[in-house]
Amino acid sequence: MKSALEIALENTKDIVAQDDPNALSKEAKKTIRDINKEYNARVAEIEVRMSSKVREMQGQYSQQELQEVLPSLLDQFRVEKDRINAERKEKVDAEIEKDASGKEKV
Repeated sequence: MKSALEIALENTKDIVAQDDPNALSKEAKKTIRDINKEYNARVAEIEVRMSSKVREMQGQYSQQELQEVLPSLLDQFRVEKDRINAERKEKVDAEIEKDASGKEKV
């Protein structure tokens, strides 16, 4: 008896690979890489600030006070990271849309 994988391979052996019409151009890929670099750096900056702030607070607050204050501080940083990631997604999506609309005109 053949496995599902063997059957699937037999069924797809005659399929010829074609260019993906949705594939991004080299320019779009580079732009998206640059966008991701920029936003990865911004997120890393936030994480460094957060770590620094937590270390600073550890020297100023008791353990109990930290447990009370830390969740709201972490929420603030999470909201900021989410905002930055949403902004990144908008820029990447805009670049993908721009690339796709450029191909339609050709």
